[in-house]
Amino acid sequence: MNESVTGLRRARRRIVLPAIVGIGLFVIQLAGNSGAGLAYGLLLVSVVLLLSGLFVLALLVFTSKGRTASLSGTLRWLFVLGGWAYLIGVLDLSGYFIAQALAGTVDLNWIFFGPAALLSLVLFDIGMYQVIYAKNRPSWDRYRRHIQREYAQPEAMRKIFLADVVFHTTLFSVSSLRWLRHTLIFWGFILLFAVEVAAVFIREGLPAFGLFDIWEVTDHPVRLAFDFAFDFFGFMVLAGCLLAFLWRIKASNTAEVKYSDTPSAVFLFLVVLSGFLLEGGRLAMDGVPAGSGFSFVGWIFASMSPGASGLLASGYTPLWYFHVFGSLGFIIYIPAHRLAHSCATPVGRLMNSQKKILARKKAAALSGLMPRTGDQIRSKIEIER
Repeated sequence: MNESVTGLRRARRRIVLPAIVGIGLFVIQLAGNSGAGLAYGLLLVSVVLLLSGLFVLALLVFTSKGRTASLSGTLRWLFVLGGWAYLIGVLDLSGYFIAQALAGTVDLNWIFFGPAALLSLVLFDIGMYQVIYAKNRPSWDRYRRHIQREYAQPEAMRKIFLADVVFHTTLFSVSSLRWLRHTLIFWGFILLFAVEVAAVFIREGLPAFGLFDIWEVTDHPVRLAFDFAFDFFGFMVLAGCLLAFLWRIKASNTAEVKYSDTPSAVFLFLVVLSGFLLEGGRLAMDGVPAGSGFSFVGWIFASMSPGASGLLASGYTPLWYFHVFGSLGFIIYIPAHRLAHSCATPVGRLMNSQKKILARKKAAALSGLMPRTGDQIRSKIEIER
């Protein structure tokens, strides 16, 4: 318990310095609106550091390469520095958005969007911290002394990772329809999120750095590639949600209905569908410009309601509010509902693949109740090694 409290206090102390720096930049933005270049630069650094941390984590977990102490230390600092850059960048960017709103230099919808987007990110971060870290901290403190790399079985970890996280083969063996539904939503959402993060840096970050704004060129190859990626991955999510509805009907009055999550599917379906309708309205107002076919779903809706006086174009503003704030609401909703547990199940399977570590944990538990039996079990483990 004391070790847990000490670790929490240490984590809080690490946040103090970046929080002070971030608040300072926040105040500077409010006072003089110094631009968003530094904020986007910090967020870009954060992404690079966190991705590097994930790479080191993969080496640590899925291989036997490298010294454990060196990799662990590198991993810790990559995540700490990445978190610092993220915190400072978000605070700096929030000051920029608020300054823009107070100066009246942006449209009313973007005045609402900036603070709301940042609030949703903060609530998402707090929620994921509670779900992933805070709730599991007691178990981690209790068992982490048994989780040692020398007893790990990385080949089993790689096998389970590919089977249950990447390809979901276990779910496929249970139900091909549930597998297709889950895969379309899971990978469609992750890839759609990744494309959106990349688009933000190109659409907002590059102009903030003083570089050419390619997003203003509607038929630019990079812009068209993003248009296609948005529609393709969004269509994956939409198809997955429709399959979820069909499966929910099929599973009615059966024991399998407990595996359905209809509220999440409805929420996500409405968010993605409104995005496609919004895209169709934008294309219709622009007269369906060259390259619109890359936004193939939006192009279909624009063709169904052409012209600036069409239904989609005339309802563009309320659609924008519904889609944007629905998307931000869904971000907050992720850690608060069952969606967060879609990550917990694969993690549980990964841990269950580590037979030697689980055996050591069991031996330690038994030794506390039955010392002799525990010593015999530990001796047996050593012999098996």
